[in-house]
Amino acid sequence: MTTGDSSVYTDEIARAIDQICSPVYAQMFEKVAKEQPSYFTHEQHTLLAYYPNEITWYQGEQRHEIIERIRHTHLKWFMKWLREHNNKHTLYREWNSVMDDLMLHTTNLFFRIDLGDVITSDETRRAFHQVADTIKDIFSSIIQSNPDTINPTAIPLIQIFLLILFYFTWDDDLIIHLKTLQLVPLITELIRTSNNDNDIHLQAYRILAVIMTEADLKQLQSSDRITAVFINFIKDVIDGGISYEARLHNSLRSLKGSPFFF
Repeated sequence: MTTGDSSVYTDEIARAIDQICSPVYAQMFEKVAKEQPSYFTHEQHTLLAYYPNEITWYQGEQRHEIIERIRHTHLKWFMKWLREHNNKHTLYREWNSVMDDLMLHTTNLFFRIDLGDVITSDETRRAFHQVADTIKDIFSSIIQSNPDTINPTAIPLIQIFLLILFYFTWDDDLIIHLKTLQLVPLITELIRTSNNDNDIHLQAYRILAVIMTEADLKQLQSSDRITAVFINFIKDVIDGGISYEARLHNSLRSLKGSPFFF
């Protein structure tokens, strides 16, 4: 974790950006994602976890420029990687803890609109539209292959992709795009077949609260479940302390004026 003044642009931040925006980042990401080793090597941890964490903590005046550079560098190959996951063989490979860590840092780096990393170019906006389209296709494939209960090995993938869509609900244009994708039937199917996975339900309900009409939301016959999911999550993030502050803010934002509770 970075210490000191988070607004200061240091040589360490500059080095982190240059390394992350080099071709080595994508190559190392794909290698780790394919092999899923039991632990990061020192080199892998530095590039795929430590440097992204350095940038996440930096909150100086150059932040928007930095995030735009990273998105410009990496979103095209990331979308390609996503599309390659739209097949049964890849979807149902269990993610280990290293893969979970890799995806957490990558998602934080590319998509955290909720932390102020707003979209600053038409190129990035188009790329985010395409990411949403690809996630929809992946969800459709999962649902077609799992009419009753989702294969447990696909659960982490669904969780992270729902989280990305939730981040997209922080942008008005992206909300409009999400509404055009007819995601509601897909998301409600994921809720139904997820074996009451708390994280899937949380992200799903937070997305539905934004893209569904109030009348549609009131048709959901799961108010007790929705309430329990949010209460348990809020309790967990409060217990987690300061490091969970953003998650608490996101949950309270989801509840503000939500028809789920009125």
